[in-house]
Amino acid sequence: MSRNLRLCSTQSHRSERPSNDAPSSWLCCWRFHAATALTLLEELSTVKISHARTDILSPARGVTLRNRRTRVIWSTVDLPLIERMQQSATAFFPATASSNVEAVAMCGAAPPVRELPLPGPGEQYRFHFDMTKCIGCKCCVVACNEQNGNPADILWRRVGEIEGGIYPSTQRHYLSVGCNHCLEPTCMTGCPVDAYSKDGITGIVRHSADLCIGCQYCTWNCSYGVPQYNAERGVVGKCDMCYGRLTRGQSPACVSACPEDAIQIELVNIAEWRTHYEPLANSPGMPSADDSLSTTRITLPSSGGSGLRRVDITHLQTEQPHWPLIIMTVLTQLSAGLFAVSTWMQFEHRGAISFAAELGLAIAIAALFASTFHLGRPIHAARALKMWRRSWLSREVLLFSLFAASATICSASMLFGNSATGVLGIFTSLLGIAGVAASARLYLAPGRPAWDTRITFMEFFATTFLLGVAAMTGLSKEDLHLHALLFCAAIFCALSMSLKIVRLRFASRHELFASWQLLSTVLVNKLLLRGAFLLLGTWLFANSQDIALKSLAFAALAAGEFMGRYLFFVSVVPSNIASGYLAAEAA
Repeated sequence: MSRNLRLCSTQSHRSERPSNDAPSSWLCCWRFHAATALTLLEELSTVKISHARTDILSPARGVTLRNRRTRVIWSTVDLPLIERMQQSATAFFPATASSNVEAVAMCGAAPPVRELPLPGPGEQYRFHFDMTKCIGCKCCVVACNEQNGNPADILWRRVGEIEGGIYPSTQRHYLSVGCNHCLEPTCMTGCPVDAYSKDGITGIVRHSADLCIGCQYCTWNCSYGVPQYNAERGVVGKCDMCYGRLTRGQSPACVSACPEDAIQIELVNIAEWRTHYEPLANSPGMPSADDSLSTTRITLPSSGGSGLRRVDITHLQTEQPHWPLIIMTVLTQLSAGLFAVSTWMQFEHRGAISFAAELGLAIAIAALFASTFHLGRPIHAARALKMWRRSWLSREVLLFSLFAASATICSASMLFGNSATGVLGIFTSLLGIAGVAASARLYLAPGRPAWDTRITFMEFFATTFLLGVAAMTGLSKEDLHLHALLFCAAIFCALSMSLKIVRLRFASRHELFASWQLLSTVLVNKLLLRGAFLLLGTWLFANSQDIALKSLAFAALAAGEFMGRYLFFVSVVPSNIASGYLAAEAA
């Protein structure tokens, strides 16, 4: 009978809902429908019905039961719940036995609004999350997405799971995290367009979508994975503690929607927090608060969280390859290396290659053009120069732009036989080397532990050295010095690759060892192919003088470096908060 039962909701319920700040009030409506259906079934259980097909013909007057096999078997049952709802001007919500209906916690029903004073000097707002209260319902996630109009795959607030213990003494807890509004936000310090700002009164870290160019650099810098890239809009977004609601005296959406009152906004003294944050800001399932001085206060279970770990710790997946960045980094390093080796050969009186400078310039321009395809809003690419005093991304763009301009002047000088060509070549080479250094430095991001090492500098300069020498070897006649340099460059490249693998293999940190697990399993064939390309290219250069074989040798070395840069991006495991065990529960 129940599967054919249809509940007709009334117009008064749809048009007039209780006053509630929570954006997830539709969940309250779901509870209302569920409670109404249960009440209806409870009242119908007193009527004996056999093989009956049920229709609700008039909810206000009763229920008429019809049967296809018999002529008519009917009974009328009063439904006082629906009658009361139709007679009332406001929607009726079933309550529990509690005498205070307003105190009943429902998902999406805001707790009583607490007056929150403005921060005083040396204070700011922060989140307080009580892990002992959270039940993992994800009402805060739904409320946040509804409030900010985000699609389902972009979560500014996430709920993760942590567990521990040995049966039967096991425990599981949930961790709800939005933006921590850090005292030293790494997302803000690395932004090349100054799209982030820390509010001078509230301390909230805010993001301007109008200024954002979609470079996604902040998503690498944040250890918590808070900034989320919206590919449809081409910009990044993040939690701003519902700044607009706070200015209207309302609680943030996640606070209003939590049925257990597990999330709150409170004031924090900045000076005191800097000295006492460690036991209160750190939690199992979260990266260390040391990177950016998170201000979120977390109340842990009575056990103190000992023995707890994230449930998704064994779930690994490769990251996005970022092909525009792969092309840009390899080509800029090739161009810088080509100019450096060409300048060295000129001063060693080994004969400058007439079109080496022009080739290096063309490669540099192609690299800069390819980099714009990584941006969500490439039309505003010039904004990336804005924060060159602070952001390594801005410095990289600036240095490679100056390198391309200087390469243009150097090429023109060489074409016309100007005496200043040598000096211009040195200046251009230094700019190229500085650009490679800035490029390597920007990948030392706290949110990408496998990149955050000096070995990244070795990898980038090994590519610069190897491809620069290989290009000049292919363009020049037989030169034993170039062959010796090429052999040294190949060893340097193999050494940087080996050091990285050893570091990952014996690391105690989860994200580092997880990168090794990816390289040794799903990516092992590509890793071996990268090494094979290096050996093949070096051998062909050492045993051939034919231009065709030299071209093949250079292609093999270039393919190996492109493969290595692909592995650089896809094998990194970002630091992040705990997630759900199943992909469907990753909210």
